[in-house]
Amino acid sequence: MNILSIFKKYRAALSVGMMLAAIGSQAQGIEFMHNLDSALAKAKTEKKMVFVDFYTSWCAPCKVLSTTVFPLPEIGSYYNANFINCKVQCDDKGAGEIIGKKYKINAYPTLMFMDADGNNIHSMAGAPDSKGLIELAKTAQDPNSNQLSMVREWETGNRDHAFMVHYFSTLKKAYRNEKATSDFESYFKGLSKKGKQEKGMFELFGIVRPAPFTAAFEFLETNKRSFYRISGMTAVDSFIAASYLGYLAAIQRNGSDEKGRAKFNDEMKRFKAKGYAYYDEYAMYFDVFNSKDIQSLSEKGTAFLSKYGKKSDAYFVSLSSLVGNFTGGKDKGLAGIRWMEELLRKDRNPKYFNTYIYILWRNHHWDEALAVCNEFKDYLAHEGKPTENIERQIEQIKGYKEKYAHEAGGQVPAN
Repeated sequence: MNILSIFKKYRAALSVGMMLAAIGSQAQGIEFMHNLDSALAKAKTEKKMVFVDFYTSWCAPCKVLSTTVFPLPEIGSYYNANFINCKVQCDDKGAGEIIGKKYKINAYPTLMFMDADGNNIHSMAGAPDSKGLIELAKTAQDPNSNQLSMVREWETGNRDHAFMVHYFSTLKKAYRNEKATSDFESYFKGLSKKGKQEKGMFELFGIVRPAPFTAAFEFLETNKRSFYRISGMTAVDSFIAASYLGYLAAIQRNGSDEKGRAKFNDEMKRFKAKGYAYYDEYAMYFDVFNSKDIQSLSEKGTAFLSKYGKKSDAYFVSLSSLVGNFTGGKDKGLAGIRWMEELLRKDRNPKYFNTYIYILWRNHHWDEALAVCNEFKDYLAHEGKPTENIERQIEQIKGYKEKYAHEAGGQVPAN
């Protein structure tokens, strides 16, 4: 089994073990049902909307919501009074999985507000804090602001640029990617060639991010000099390059079987035919994910970062995270630590701390991980940002340190 196959199996467990500790019962918080049909029937009787938490067993942000936000009395008071609340587990290999597919849930948690007939009124993907969860509910309840109202406005023909920016941004934030893509492609197809190149179009490209090889993307490539004049060469070329990288990475990540590998190879051939100078860079990057073991991954990753690492900090972060997924032992993935330390010597940006902490504790470098945790906590406190998650990580790492200190080479659980 190669690294990519293992990554697909275990990617969801990346940070669950670092983040969570149950904090007790939800008795004072949101009261959830666990059968959507029953919740919809109750909503019809009580003339309420239904709030649905689409989650999975492996989703760390889902557990954060369930243990730190949903149990809060003020959250329970608002949601229990205004909604019928329901949880749907989308990886239960049963009804929940079927419901998740029906509503095209692509990210977890997805928080959705439905009418009593099961129609989506408003949704978002992610784990807001208590204030954000109340604001989300109020937006869903506002017939002039929720997604359903925007969809209806779109369907009645509103194509004002400011509205389209808001409309597509809202759909993308809710991971309603299929609808955003479909509506944008339909709109774009109906424009004249001149209309497709008007000022503001590139902004919509940046929001919707049409995939390479689609008609809209091909138009951008073919007419990129026109877009250069409006948006600048650097912005346009960077968008095209990033689009190919993300598109190909998603195909590789989701296709570890024979059929998936064949599709990836076919798309790489199509990409190569475009003649972009960065083809070799991307091919070398993707080859790291085909490594057979940690040693191969470390060697290939080091070679790649030596050659191309200066082009993007994201390369260091993604490859260090990949190493961390398969380490779980004393000094088993030192390459990931070296890569993150190289990045942080250049730019000690707190946005990289989570990955650095992860690779440190996965290598059983407890004290170093705790030191970075405390640095991160001080930064968050200084910026006025919540520190609850990093505090949980600190306690989790302390627990690991105590448990494994006497076990030379002991393995840290994956989650």
